[in-house]
Amino acid sequence: MKFGLDITHIATGKLVDLVIVITGDADIVTVLKSARREGMQVGLDPLRNPIRAELSEHVDFIESFIVSPPKKTVYIP
Repeated sequence: MKFGLDITHIATGKLVDLVIVITGDADIVTVLKSARREGMQVGLDPLRNPIRAELSEHVDFIESFIVSPPKKTVYIP
């Protein structure tokens, strides 16, 4: 869970104001709660997948920044 320790270090050191986490795993809830208590804004990108309610309760916003890949275009000469 080094990722969680990294977020905690960044939050307690006030190194950034915003972190965007790409996950759907609710195991990180404790870390996100801690980061928000330290004043960090927490965003979540679940890659358009469903997320658990306990995860969505502990983020400031949910947004999918990854766009769908373009449709393949076939050129016929």
